[in-house]
Amino acid sequence: MELSRTVARLDRWLEQHAPGDFRQLAPPAEPALITAVTENRFEPHPDIRSWLSLHDGSALDPGLAAGAFVPTDFPLLGDVAMRDGLRDMEEEVARAQEEDEAEYVVGVMADVRWLPVAMNHTGGQLVVDHREGPGFGAVLELDPSIDVNGVKRWDSLSHLFDSALDALVHGTPLTTAGDARSVPRIEDPGDSLPHVVWDIHYG
Repeated sequence: MELSRTVARLDRWLEQHAPGDFRQLAPPAEPALITAVTENRFEPHPDIRSWLSLHDGSALDPGLAAGAFVPTDFPLLGDVAMRDGLRDMEEEVARAQEEDEAEYVVGVMADVRWLPVAMNHTGGQLVVDHREGPGFGAVLELDPSIDVNGVKRWDSLSHLFDSALDALVHGTPLTTAGDARSVPRIEDPGDSLPHVVWDIHYG
């Protein structure tokens, strides 16, 4: 399904069931900033453009727990954070090349054509692969803290949104890092608006 249609459905679901997350959705990014997100190093995938033209991230207030409705508890980044994340990738690749560690890092833990699109509180990242080939546009997960390096999670950002929305609507689990099952639920802390959390089950 087209990303914009899926996000429109997701917006409606969040507004009704998880208003804390809905209020964290940022307004659209400026067109010029969307174009500049990769600083002309490569053309952003169409899904990146579509997402940023709808919402410039899902953590309008980064101090709140809400906004992390992508499994598992990933807030989606806006254009500035994506750009900065790509710069960090480039710096890590340069460092690895200088220290003769490229074979352990490039395309494994970092790559100059991996555009970060989400980051969780443990430092795990989701990146969209912009390398040429059959994996172009795929969403990969990186989390060195649990030895997850460039593992493909979804075929595209559109696929991520489709899968997340289906899981939210039906309460069904998704397989995530370490073959864990992540199950969504609505948390209502009482002192703030209800929002999505993902419970992780192993084994």
